[in-house]
Order: sequence, then structure tokens, then C-alpha cells
Amino acid sequence: MKIIYTFFKVNILILLLTSNVFSQKGKDTILVIDVKSFMEPYLNKNPDTIAYMFVQQVAVFSGGRDSLNSYVKMYLFRNSMQVVKNKTMVLCMVTIEKNGCVSEVEILNPNNYYLDLENGVKNALYSSPTWTPASQDGKKLRFKTILPFHFP
Repeated sequence: MKIIYTFFKVNILILLLTSNVFSQKGKDTILVIDVKSFMEPYLNKNPDTIAYMFVQQVAVFSGGRDSLNSYVKMYLFRNSMQVVKNKTMVLCMVTIEKNGCVSEVEILNPNNYYLDLENGVKNALYSSPTWTPASQDGKKLRFKTILPFHFP
């Protein structure tokens, strides 16, 4: 929470200093902006519902990235998905929970021609074994990342 607050505080400060807010141009008053009103939605947000993309220790599939690729391809083979003849890529945004389970998978570049393949990748990620969860200062966090899968 402290990181988000600091991030927005710095961004607002940069915005204020680089804008025309403080340029007088013949005016006798200075516009004052209440930063707390901008931060209110973020300060009251439950930290358990925030998914972070930048953390000290990212979530990792057991065995690493190569193992994840092998797992997804083996899942597709076992479920007899259509064979892809052309080179294609399936780009997924994945959310990994604090307990290491995959909770959300979204296909970022949907292609109607490879709809079965995309659904197969999505199902493979949902049924994957638990991941090592992401952490920041020793505290486990929800983690969101983008994963590309290349076929064939």
C-alpha cells in the first residue's frame, strides 16, 4: 500500500510541477489541488484484491518457463487439440493468487481462427499445478503477468 501511495504522490507532484498550474501569467492567485481526494480510492482499497505486476519476487511455475511451455503443450496434446500448422502466438494475461493458484486468464489477442487453441491454453493454465507465489518484503501477494505461448 505504501508503494502505491508513494507512486501516486510522485506522479501527482511531477504533474503539478510540469503543468501550467503554477504559472502566474498575470494572475494573483495560485491554484491548490487537494492530493488526498485523488488518493482516496486507492487508500481505501482492500490490499487482498490488488494484483501487482512489479514485485521483488515474481510468481514462478515449478520448473520455470520451459516447464510451463512443456506443460501447456502436453495438456493440448492429451486433449487432442487441433494441430497448428502456421506459426502463431497466444498472449495471455494471468493472475496468480497468494496460494499459487491461477485465478484469472485473459487472452489478449483473440483470433477466431485459433479459438480452440486459445481455449485450450486457457484451460491448461487454469488446471496447472500450484505456482510459487509472488512476494514483496516476505509477504505473499496476488501477481498479474503476461505470458506468450508460441506454436508450433
